[in-house]
Amino acid sequence: MIQTSSQLTLQNIEADTYAQLFSKGPHIYNSVAFNELNRHKVEQLHYLVMADTKVRFGIIAGQRGNILVSPFSAPFGGFNTNSIQHLEAMETASSLLKAYATERGLQAHITLPPLVYNASQLAKWVNVLSRAGQAETVDLSYYLPLNPNIAYDTIISSSARNKLRQALKHPFIFSKLNSNNPNDVERAYNIISKNRAEHQYPLRMSIEDVIRTIKIVNASFFVLTIDGIDVAAAQIYDVSDKMAQVIYWGDLKAYAHLRTMNVLAALLYDYYSKRGYTLLDIGPATENGTPNYGLCSFKEDIGCQASPKYSFIL
Repeated sequence: MIQTSSQLTLQNIEADTYAQLFSKGPHIYNSVAFNELNRHKVEQLHYLVMADTKVRFGIIAGQRGNILVSPFSAPFGGFNTNSIQHLEAMETASSLLKAYATERGLQAHITLPPLVYNASQLAKWVNVLSRAGQAETVDLSYYLPLNPNIAYDTIISSSARNKLRQALKHPFIFSKLNSNNPNDVERAYNIISKNRAEHQYPLRMSIEDVIRTIKIVNASFFVLTIDGIDVAAAQIYDVSDKMAQVIYWGDLKAYAHLRTMNVLAALLYDYYSKRGYTLLDIGPATENGTPNYGLCSFKEDIGCQASPKYSFIL
């Protein structure tokens, strides 16, 4: 146990106890179930809580070598809280984490969610962590702001609007698949796998990984079909309250001239906005802070806005 003058203390506890203390985190990647599913990817899992008269903060970190990292197998991690916390307590929590890591010869790495997920609280964490350590990278994560009262074609660029208008002349069929049916899941996965192979992009999840993950995550799978052929697909998770995230999406190169991705983006906007979602996270267009200019332009053309995603070293 580590103690500071503010009386907050830090303890490393069991996974079951942590799950009881933080039954609902800010997003799925901070859940015990998600981290336990992926614990084979690290040498050790640390379930850390900071408390005084109440439990104030928690963080799940994986240990790899001399690095203590949150997340270790997800786009973002960070702290759990059960209520809004003041800046001074947040400073103490980050100091406790840094001391815990240092005592064990470790260095703590934290990647926060994109700022748009909770602008006020995350802005405070950015301030706290930048003073406790240093910013490692600032990535640009792109998202579609969703509103059922705003038509999709009004938020996209004029060139994207023209492409979409021409694309919708083709007889596309948009289908939501059954995520409880492994054959349906594999149907979407096969399109995404072919897309990654055609573009020489890595595909880090195997079909077995996907099927295991969707047992604990609310996931949706979509395909875009023309003339009976699946030409584009998307794998999407519900990551937070009324917020969804594209894990993978892509099309077949042979059909890209039909602007399949423009159509898919439009239909996903309509699907999620009509169901009361506020945000569809399309993911980053940077890697270790370095932008892919073409990807940035594409995402901006299809109506996405950018939000910073900070990574820190303590």
